[in-house]
Amino acid sequence: MKRFFSILIILLGFTNLFFAQEAEESPVFDESPAIEEDTAVEEEPAVEDEDPQLDEEISDVYVYDANGAGDQFLKISLGGIFPLNFKKQLNPGGAATLGYYRFLSKNIAVGGEFGATYNLSIGEKVLIMIPFTFGIMYQPYINKFEFPLYAEIGFATQTWQSMEIFPTFAAKLSAGAYYRVSDSVSLGASSDFLWIPQLFARNPSKNFNGLFQTVNVGLRYHF
Repeated sequence: MKRFFSILIILLGFTNLFFAQEAEESPVFDESPAIEEDTAVEEEPAVEDEDPQLDEEISDVYVYDANGAGDQFLKISLGGIFPLNFKKQLNPGGAATLGYYRFLSKNIAVGGEFGATYNLSIGEKVLIMIPFTFGIMYQPYINKFEFPLYAEIGFATQTWQSMEIFPTFAAKLSAGAYYRVSDSVSLGASSDFLWIPQLFARNPSKNFNGLFQTVNVGLRYHF
């Protein structure tokens, strides 16, 4: 009986040893889920378009104009005056003009001029005319060059020897070319066609249309 129990104990020992070896050799499986590497590429943030307001500001760049509404100028010119229909009875003389104009827009201005002319006849008689005219000026531009065109009407006084005629009608068409030296000064030349008739209400047969052409150099002060 004792021998039987001894053999049973020995068999149980070998059985435990056998199962212990199988447990060591069997692989251990990790049932936890595998962690996959994040292979996704991080997206770069989208670049927003440039500020449209900035584009508008750039496209709306202010362009400087030499003249605009409200600008003004004073004009002074000196030159010669040439009779056109006096049949050589009146010699060329001198002329001076002082004017003021105010711009209504970039190209259009209104104003007036005061002038004085001096001529001698072949008999050394003096003709003096002092016209006052008012009108409009249209002025186109090419870079710094300005080309004023004037149309004016008004009145004049004429003195011929001891005879004075006042008032008499006066009309003037003018054209010029000026260069803008600076914001304040322009220099150039101009020519005027001047019509100053001599009208005699009591004796219309003596009426005479005085036609003159002037050639001038001038300076304009802008402010």
